[in-house]
Amino acid sequence: MLKTPTEKWALYDQLLALTDPGQPVTGFESGRFWLMVTTASGAVGLAQKPGGDPPQSPVGLSLRETAQFVKSWDFNQAAVGLAAINAAINSRPLAKPGLDAFDFYLNEVKGRKVAVVGHFPYLNRYKSSCQLTILERNPQPGDLPDSAAEYILPEQDYVFVTGSALINKTLPRLLELSAQAVVTLVGPSVPLTPLLFDYGVATLAGLIVDDTPQLIQGVKTDQCEAIFKSGSRKVNLQRPQA
Repeated sequence: MLKTPTEKWALYDQLLALTDPGQPVTGFESGRFWLMVTTASGAVGLAQKPGGDPPQSPVGLSLRETAQFVKSWDFNQAAVGLAAINAAINSRPLAKPGLDAFDFYLNEVKGRKVAVVGHFPYLNRYKSSCQLTILERNPQPGDLPDSAAEYILPEQDYVFVTGSALINKTLPRLLELSAQAVVTLVGPSVPLTPLLFDYGVATLAGLIVDDTPQLIQGVKTDQCEAIFKSGSRKVNLQRPQA
């Protein structure tokens, strides 16, 4: 049965409810690969920048007003909204420092069917140990287009999904298709909230910020990986065992 439009926005509305309507946005950075929102309290949130011209700065708006952009069909503007959501959520994380998400599951996926939504670096370690399929909006050699998700994901044992799927509004459907798999959301765009466990996610693998000025310099560089070495650290939050 198809969901109603209202139900399709349920996840987004629940994430928006976690943002503070009284907290002002005081800082904004837009680099080649990442967007960054900061607040008066020092909270910081990141999201992947889809590309194109820099979006309008949200400085002066409240965190809730900025977060509402996540519903925009202008994906750059939606990324600003997701960064605001992450400023609200990821600055008070329940997550703990941990291995890179793909390292964490490296032993478990051996011999299994694995799909990765988004072409992450360093996936060669998976190609030799599992039946790997990479789904990508802009496919590289060996990738499948992301439209193949409808056919591929229901057959997988493990699925890794980029957090930026929240920006282009595909995440709710990707989670439906992956209902039989162990699902991990990966990347700095991931909101580190147990709310996502209710949607079938097993692990949240994201980023928290330790040094904001250093991270700003990482965002401003032309190297996608720079933020991982600039005032931030990878963390994991796992769904409690039943």
